[in-house]
Parts: sequence; structure tokens; C-alpha cells
Amino acid sequence: MNMTRSSRRRRSWFGGPIWSGVVLVAGVAVAVAGLWAAGAIKLDRLFGQSHQGMVAVPTPSRQIPPYTRVTREYLLDEKGNLSFMHLPPDAVTPEMYVQLSDILGRVTKKPKPPGYVFTEADFLPKGSRAGLVAGVPPGKRAMRIEADQVKGLYGLNIGDRFDLVATIPIETKTGAKGLKIGGAYQEVLTLQAELTNWMKQATVRVLVQNGVLVEPLTTRPVPVTANTLTKGSVTKTKPVQEYVIAVDPREVALLTQAIAVKAQINAVPRSGQPGDPEDSHTPDLQPWHPYGGLAGAGESASDAFGNIPKLTMVETISGKKKLGFHRGVLGVPMSEAAESELREQRNTASGAAPVGRTEQER
Repeated sequence: MNMTRSSRRRRSWFGGPIWSGVVLVAGVAVAVAGLWAAGAIKLDRLFGQSHQGMVAVPTPSRQIPPYTRVTREYLLDEKGNLSFMHLPPDAVTPEMYVQLSDILGRVTKKPKPPGYVFTEADFLPKGSRAGLVAGVPPGKRAMRIEADQVKGLYGLNIGDRFDLVATIPIETKTGAKGLKIGGAYQEVLTLQAELTNWMKQATVRVLVQNGVLVEPLTTRPVPVTANTLTKGSVTKTKPVQEYVIAVDPREVALLTQAIAVKAQINAVPRSGQPGDPEDSHTPDLQPWHPYGGLAGAGESASDAFGNIPKLTMVETISGKKKLGFHRGVLGVPMSEAAESELREQRNTASGAAPVGRTEQER
């Protein structure tokens, strides 16, 4: 009787749920070991990767905007743990920052994406203030300009350099006829003026040399107040697209004036390669004047016009008779009488005897 009960207990234990669970776990372990041996699965994904012998290098857990002071919040992941990238010792270069003290409190120079290690190239000099003013180079001034006021800045990145050129057309309603040239040579001188195309010119002035883009195109809401009959004063917002640039102090007034007179302002990007000289200048272009020639002096792109001379004319008048005029832009030859008279005047001024006259005639 007792032996029968004990045998039943042994059979219930071996055939019960405990024994079934042990067998199941053993089977799963054997299957996992076989898959791992075959290379079908990696155990580090199941039990966590071992970082023994690796160097923990801090990385941001989310994007850090430019001109932002790095705090611990930018290094914590969703679980509240510090974000690290574990690298072999031979993969860690001297440029990488591995200490949090080298990272916390520094101001970023550009956007820093998550998962990348920090280097000195990611930060502005120590002591820089956080915010937009951090991107203004020393000695320059920041200006916020709307996108429709300056063309050509779209597509530039933070730190890109450029020049700003303003163009103001010259209004000449009557063209060459406005010279009011009279006399026998009116048509010739008018043709000279028209060939220079002086009635269709523009004053081109370089406002900014070697400017720097501080903030690319951004859109911000601007409050606008309007008066209505039913609701009275209503304040709404409208989106405004703007850039922030850095210019020299002496260029602030020039750029402000050009914007006020609604001049057409174009940005001329400079080379981003290291060999581009920062002291190179973009020359101005001064208009050509029919009586004064090229306006302005010094370094100017007006030389591209081929040094067009001003309109000049020398007439020799004897009573009511006009004998000729000097060679102008067209190079029109003078008459023989005019050339003879001109030679006589030159010889008289130099004290020589006029050519073609006898001693008695003198």
C-alpha cells in the first residue's frame, strides 16, 4: 500500500509541470547554443555587449543647435543615462574629447548631430557667450535683414563669407538728347554719347566686403496690429523670413542706406577653400559721364569700359566760319584747314615758324 503511493508520487513529479518546464528550458538553451554556434544570432544583442577594454567617449543624445551652451541634458538618453560611444583604445584620437569637463559649458559653433564624438572644432573659443552673438566674429556687427531685401544668400551655411553689391539705375528720360548739343556737330556728338550707352547705366557700389553668415534663412512670426470696425484693434502675426549677417562697423550705415532707398542688393559668395585670401576686394563700378568721363578715382571696375574718354570738341572759328573739331570717341578726321590752323597754334605756342607760311606772311 505504501509502496504504491510512493511510486505514484515519483511518477507525478517526473510527469508534472515542473519537469516539463525544466525540459523546455534545457531545449531552448540547446537551440540558442546551436544558433549561436552557427552564427545565426549574436548573444550580445540578448545579454548586452561587453565593453571591457573599451574607451567610453561622450556623445550627444540629441541634436544640439548652434551657439548653444552644452549641458548635461544634451548628453542623457531616454533612460536618463549618459550617452557614450565605446571605442577600442587604438581608435581614440587625441582630438576626441573623452572627459565631460572638456565638453560641459562650451558653446557650439555649428549644429552637432547625435551619436558623434566631440572635438575642439565643434566649439567656439572658451568664454564665448551663448546665443546669436556668439556667431559674430570679433570686430564685426550683426544685422538682421529680410530675405527679399538681399538676393543670393539662400543656400549659404553658417560661417560662409560673401560680398554685398548694391545697384541703383540712373534715370535718364531723354537720353543723349538731354545733352542739348548745338551747332554743326550736334549729330556727331550725339552719336558719340549713344555709343557709350551712358543713358542706360547704373551706379554699382560694393557695400560689404568679406561678410559672414551668422544665421541661415529662418522664419519668425511678427505681430501686426490692425483696426477693424467690429472688433477694434486686432493683433495678428505674419511670418517673416530673415538672415543674420556680420559686417564691418563702417559698412552698417552703407547697407542701411541701401535698404532704405530700396536699392537692388545682391550677395556674391566667396570661396570656401582654405587658400582664398580674406583681404581680396571686389571693386566698385562708377558711371560714365559725357563731360567728365569716368566718375570716381582709385581702384574701380570702371576700367572694364576701356577708359572711355569724355566728349571733347575743339572748334576753330573765324568770323562766322567753323573750320573743324578735335578727334573724339569716333576718331572723326579733321579737315585740312582745321589741321593747318591747329598746327599753327601749336607752333605759335612753341615759338617755331608756322608750316606753309613765308617770312613775309608772318
